[in-house]
Amino acid sequence: MINAEGPIITGTSQGAPVVGGEQTIYSDDVSRAFYAAIDDDTVKAIVFRVSSPGGVDTASEQILAAVRAAKAAGKPVVVSMGAYGASGGYWISSEASAIVAEPTTLTGSI
Repeated sequence: MINAEGPIITGTSQGAPVVGGEQTIYSDDVSRAFYAAIDDDTVKAIVFRVSSPGGVDTASEQILAAVRAAKAAGKPVVVSMGAYGASGGYWISSEASAIVAEPTTLTGSI
């Protein structure tokens, strides 16, 4: 399972502590998790938990490229949407093998 909660930005967390309980999606960290799952023969599918109002477009595109790579490697990607799947959050979910969302999930993009 790969968890992505909060606004999407480029780069890596570099172990930075989360302040005030806020979460951030770092494109390098999420992409690295996808490529590690691709290389792990014991991983048969990836559950990608997304709850994001969006963020930086290039960071979202980097994550979407990792989703595409996982699917190309034969690993299904199932997105489980949390409270939000908007803008970049919607974009990084858009090419998953399947998307599961609650009726109250705010999702979409302009």
